This record gives sequence, structure tokens and C-alpha cells, in this order.
Amino acid sequence: MPFVSPAQAHSPAVAMAMEETSPLLKSSRTQTGPMYSVQTAIDALGFGRFQVKISALAGLCYMSDAMEMMLLSILAPVLKCTWQLSGLQEALLTSAVFLGMGITSNFWGYLSDKYGRRPILLLFSAFTGYFGMLSSLAPSYIWMVCLRFIVGCGLGATPQAMTYYSEFLPTASRGQCLMAIAFMWALGSCLEAVLALVVIPTLGWRWLLGITSIPVCLFSMLFKMLPESPRYLLIHGQMKEATTVLEDMAKSNKTSLPEGTLQEPEKQNHTTSSWKDLFQSEYRRTTILVSLMWLSGNMGYYGTAILTTSLFEQADGCHGYDSQSSQEEKCDVHCQALSTSDYVDFLVTTLSEAPGLLVTMFLLSKLGRKKVLVSLYFCYTVVLLMCNICAPRSVLVALMFVTRALGNGAAQGNYVYTAEVRL
Repeated sequence: MPFVSPAQAHSPAVAMAMEETSPLLKSSRTQTGPMYSVQTAIDALGFGRFQVKISALAGLCYMSDAMEMMLLSILAPVLKCTWQLSGLQEALLTSAVFLGMGITSNFWGYLSDKYGRRPILLLFSAFTGYFGMLSSLAPSYIWMVCLRFIVGCGLGATPQAMTYYSEFLPTASRGQCLMAIAFMWALGSCLEAVLALVVIPTLGWRWLLGITSIPVCLFSMLFKMLPESPRYLLIHGQMKEATTVLEDMAKSNKTSLPEGTLQEPEKQNHTTSSWKDLFQSEYRRTTILVSLMWLSGNMGYYGTAILTTSLFEQADGCHGYDSQSSQEEKCDVHCQALSTSDYVDFLVTTLSEAPGLLVTMFLLSKLGRKKVLVSLYFCYTVVLLMCNICAPRSVLVALMFVTRALGNGAAQGNYVYTAEVRL
């Protein structure tokens, strides 16, 4: 390009010629004046009708995941009696789902970063819903293990819904919103317990599997209502599409975007990023600590949920064993079927998730993230150890109620801390 003096640069003719010969200069010229980032725009637009819609859709996805996970606590004891499973086979049935989640979770994250949040959420819902429905037709134990493993592979994408949701939230309300949507998880858990209480004694476990898959199938039908994340669009150089999403958000919230134009990211090419970046010197400590936090939270929450029905199966005269309820339903000397009272008590312990979330939300806003999470994990450990005492059923139910409340609060608090932590 020939040299142009500062005086000549102000000439309209010269400026037009420079734009025609230099697309880069043309791009920079069109972006002169005030500029704003995606987060600045979202903060200015605030929380409104647009976020309410996203909350409902992401919450439906989250509720579906909770129902599939709570199903594990109910399905394994039932199939143990139905198909005469050993303890190892029962454990493998439950572990297959978690194995699928563990294997595919990073893969879903990679696909979400490369192809966008929106198509991955559609793939997740269609994949999980289809194989969830198919599980209800499993003719044998081997088929059930394989199908539940595939369902677990689909459930590995559920955290992408929280990532997607958080990218539409204003900074000031992000923590509260992430905790609030966790109530959809609590709703899904309680709904699954109610379904088990009603469906299994009347229609059987196959119907329970089919009905459990309905919410995730409904989510896939509402897919068109999901916009793509403006943050993803901007990072991948789709400025026009990102601006359109922000404009739709402004229209829905009845507000206006900041003055100026959307700021381009400094780096357009993110294809060279790798999980190894998380273990660079400046990130390593945070990565390890957050990973341990998630390991503890998931083991605590899911382990307690599954442990609840396992304790109800014990006929050792301890750990909440109810000799009267054990006479209501028996199927074989090798197993103890869950009775109606067992399902009621399971529902009671599951209801603890709502107050657990309320207390956690309050404490997080008053005391900070780290102090609250450490306190929740400590109290959870103490109360869970108390479940080893020999006590009547009412005492065990009360202890499990508190344990699940603490475990769920800590597990959901992990989302808030992880979304806000600065690496």
C-alpha cells in the first residue's frame, strides 16, 4: 500500500480508496468510536424476559438430568429383585451411567467450544431421550447396562447447559441465578421420587424409564427457541450474528444496548487451545483444587442419593430397618424389595434439596464462596458419619434429610464458584 500522509487521510476520496484496497483498514474504520464487550452489553441489558426464557429452557435440561440420575437410586434395587442380580451386578448397573459421563464430559466440552452450545444441547437431548426410551425395552441385564452406559454418555453434556446459561447472565446476578436454576434440579429429583411412588407399584419399572425420558425429549422439541451464545459467536468471528442476539435480548428486555459497536476479541483463532493449558504454571493450582472440589461434590451428592435406598434394603435390624414395612413386599430371599414406605421416605429425603439450596444461596451471598463451601463439606461429612449409628427409621430419615441438603448445597455451590473463579 502506498504511503498516505495524515492530511491526505482525512480526504473522503483517499479514505474510500484505502477501504477498497485494505479490508483490514476498512474493518478498523467502521469500528471507530465507543466499543463495548459482550459482558458489558449483557450487564447493561440486565435480567429480564430474555433471561427468564433461557432459565426455563436450561432448567428443563437440568431437571431432565436430575430425573435420570435419581432413577439410578430406584432402578437398581428393583432390577436386583426382578432379574435376580448379585451385588456386583447391581453396582455395575449404576456405575455404567457414571462411567459414560466420565468418558464423554470433556468430549462434549470440546464439541461445544468448536461447534457451538446450541447444536450440542440439541444433540444431547435427542441422544439421551432416544436411548432413555430404548432402555425401557431392554430385554436383559446386559442390554440394560449397555443402554444405561449410552445414556450416561449423553448426560455428560449436561454441564454445557449451565455454561450456556451463564453466558447470558449479568455479572451482578450470576451467582444467584446459577443457584436459582438449581431448584430445577431439586424439582426433577422430587418428581422422580413421586413417579417411583406412583408408577412402580401400578405400571412397573419399564413405564418409569419411559416417563423419565419425556422431559429431555420435550427439551429437544423446544430447541428452536434457543439462541446461540453471543460469546461463542464473537470468539468465532461472527460479529453480525452476535450483535443480532444482543439486539434480540435488548428488545425482549425492553432495554437498549450501550452506545457504540461490539468489540472484537483480540484472538479469533482458538483452535490451538488444549486441556493441557489448564496445567500451565499460572493455572495448575486452581485446576487441581477445583477438580478435587468437583470430585468431592459429585461423590457426596450422588453417593448419598444412591446410599439412601441401599440403606432401606438392609435387613440387619439397624440403619433404619423397618421390620413391618419389610413384610409388605418381598420378592426373593436374595433381595429385599423396596416397600411403599421406603419410597415415601426416599421422597422425604429428596425434598431436602430445596431447603438446602435456599440456605446455601443465603450463605453464599453473606459469607462468600470459599467459607460456605468448606463449611458445607465439613458438616456433610460429620452428619454422614452419624448415619452409621444403629437407630430407628425416623432417625435415619432425619439424618439422610440433613445429609442430602448439605450435599446438594455444596454440589450446586461448585457451579457458582467455578463460574466466578479467576484462573
